[in-house]
Amino acid sequence: MAPIIIGRLAYLFGLLDILSNTIRPFKASATRLKNYAPLFINSTAFATSVFTGIALIIIARSLIRRKKRARNIAIAILAVNFISDLFRYHRHPGQLILSAGLLLALVIWRKDFYAVSDPTTRLAPFIGFLYAVAIAVVSGIFIIYFRHGGQLRSGNSFWDVVLTVLEGLVGITGPAKFTSDRITDTVGITLATLGLFTLIIPLWLFFRRIAPQPKVTKEERELIFNLIRHDSDQDSLGYFATRSDKSIIWTDNKKAGIAYRVQNGVMLASGDPFGEFSLWPDAIKKFLEEAKLHAWTPAVMGASDLGGEVWVEHADMLAIDIGDEAIIVVKDFTLEGRPMANVRQMVNRIKRKGYSTWSKRWHELTNDEKNELKILVKKWRYGVAERGFSMSMDRFGELEDADCLVTAAVLEGKIKGFLYFVPWCDDRISLDRMMREKNIDPGVSELIIADTVEYARGHGITHISLNFAAFRSLFERAEKISAGPIVRTTRNIIRFLSNWFQVESLYRFNAKFQPEWRTRYVLYPKQKDLVSVAWAALRAEKFIAGFGRPDKKLVS
Repeated sequence: MAPIIIGRLAYLFGLLDILSNTIRPFKASATRLKNYAPLFINSTAFATSVFTGIALIIIARSLIRRKKRARNIAIAILAVNFISDLFRYHRHPGQLILSAGLLLALVIWRKDFYAVSDPTTRLAPFIGFLYAVAIAVVSGIFIIYFRHGGQLRSGNSFWDVVLTVLEGLVGITGPAKFTSDRITDTVGITLATLGLFTLIIPLWLFFRRIAPQPKVTKEERELIFNLIRHDSDQDSLGYFATRSDKSIIWTDNKKAGIAYRVQNGVMLASGDPFGEFSLWPDAIKKFLEEAKLHAWTPAVMGASDLGGEVWVEHADMLAIDIGDEAIIVVKDFTLEGRPMANVRQMVNRIKRKGYSTWSKRWHELTNDEKNELKILVKKWRYGVAERGFSMSMDRFGELEDADCLVTAAVLEGKIKGFLYFVPWCDDRISLDRMMREKNIDPGVSELIIADTVEYARGHGITHISLNFAAFRSLFERAEKISAGPIVRTTRNIIRFLSNWFQVESLYRFNAKFQPEWRTRYVLYPKQKDLVSVAWAALRAEKFIAGFGRPDKKLVS
């Protein structure tokens, strides 16, 4: 609790520091100590308060996040501020009390600031500072010579101007002389403003939250493959733990782990833990320790019923369902009967037009077939950014994915669409991507899925995981005559958002195949974290990256 209060007080004190030097009702004046100190010290005292104020505002968020480095820098800033305040008289003594109290609090509760620094933040601020200083100096010289050159008094050398710029960046009046006090003040304000930006840039780079780079190695990826391929308890999303944009938290014996990504200060786990079920609690413990070490908010995206129960029990998290995964049980699937009439008609119609299909594992394809599919993937994305985090891959057709299954629809010898499945244990598959040509005949996707099921019957595949349907239960409730106005209004809002995110269309497409629905959950520590976790999840899945029309290739 202390870091949160201290961080918020840092915001307040930083604001008061800026106001005390800029806004007349708050403005402080020099103390009698000015009579015993050089002029530049008095000038620096006023400039320092602005700089320290901005610095405190910038690092306040890091203080709230319990960052050890932010604590150390805040102590240094407040110490410098206290010394500068010796040369200033405050009309508002509360500011002095707050400064002293804040410094004391940081010392007393220093052990509460334990979080290590976010990665890759050390070199960027230094480089940013050098660039900022160079730009500020050049800009200052340019402003003096080309904006106020006519007001420069004779006898000013180039070095006088350079010194004036350098000293002006920290709020000190330099040696250059101008024809009027007004011009001198204008130049001083301009240079001080440049100095503020020179300070803000490296501080922002220093304390910004940067996600760690994925650390999974080829050896670790192979370990994941071995753990998820042969265990029937593994989640249908387990294969997606091998994405290159994820990191892995392992148990000590590396027989279980959790795939995750840090997004906007949220440590977002991808689905259930993988590996031996008995070791899932140990993996969760390691995950929580890592989150605490970095002051990241732990959360889970796409947990199953089983995984959600384990997370809730061992991480004391809250859960909210975000939708359902459609699972086709191969032995129960049939095109016969009234519920499947629409799919059956579309499949028969598309076959009459001459479409056929083939299904092959990736390692069974010829090099020409592999190259053709890779070309089509790039071509059929139609410029739309590839989405996914928890339920899709970020690669296609790599050597390590030799067991992936491709089912393609062919017309007159040309591939018109295909489905790409990743392994799920030894006897199941999960849909990674569905690709098709623009303006293709309706029914191609239905044909591919129906024929994939037939392939599965003959090759020992028992379950096929299809697309994830967000808010499925909401759509089903809204279709009932007993649905209330709140449910219907919410459905209409989601339906509007479907113009961008294909929410309703994916649900209705999946529902055609009479699947077994399995609920997926987002888990988070506290109610106050829900918004930040939801935002991080949307960013991770790349739904928040720019708005535009959705990729209409996914469904018929």
